Amino acid sequence: MIFIQTYGKEIVSLLVPVVTLILNVIFKAKAKLQVALPHQFTFLVQQPLLDATGNQVASSQTVKTNSFIIRNAGRETANKVELVFNWKPMCLNLWPVRHFDSYVEPDSRYVLIFDSLAPDEILGVEVLAVNQDLPTLLTVRSAQCLAQNINMYPQPVVSNAIKGVAVLLMALGLAATVYLTILLVQFLVLRTP
Repeated sequence: MIFIQTYGKEIVSLLVPVVTLILNVIFKAKAKLQVALPHQFTFLVQQPLLDATGNQVASSQTVKTNSFIIRNAGRETANKVELVFNWKPMCLNLWPVRHFDSYVEPDSRYVLIFDSLAPDEILGVEVLAVNQDLPTLLTVRSAQCLAQNINMYPQPVVSNAIKGVAVLLMALGLAATVYLTILLVQFLVLRTP
């Protein structure tokens, strides 16, 4: 305890840059891709499936859809964003409409490449197939990171007033925590209440 009383100010002065470095590493601006599957459905179409000669193959048809949302939740642009499907989808729709490059790998994987995805930019990818399975979205990655899969579910919309009260209470709690931490350090280092 005498050591802390004697060298308390020096210890605190050494801890401040270390804490600053840790906070800079944690909160550094970086790209952070997220991918979600908010909707998928199989429509049963009550129309017979006919072959080329007009013979009925099946009494009904199926239309399968997947909807993917890719978002850059980071604070830096994600460059060279790649989406890799198991095979080329029958129909593919992007929203918002934007330019992309695509190619098929030798093992039939289908790759979409976007130049960039800005911070907080969202890209919707809709896939559709008639009477066949949909390809799985295998991976989403960029030059900076790999996308994190997130679950999406419906939730009620909260009014702005309730959000404002929640932010105010959290800010007051944070301020109280910082104040109490300073008081504790002051008490431990200087022995003054």
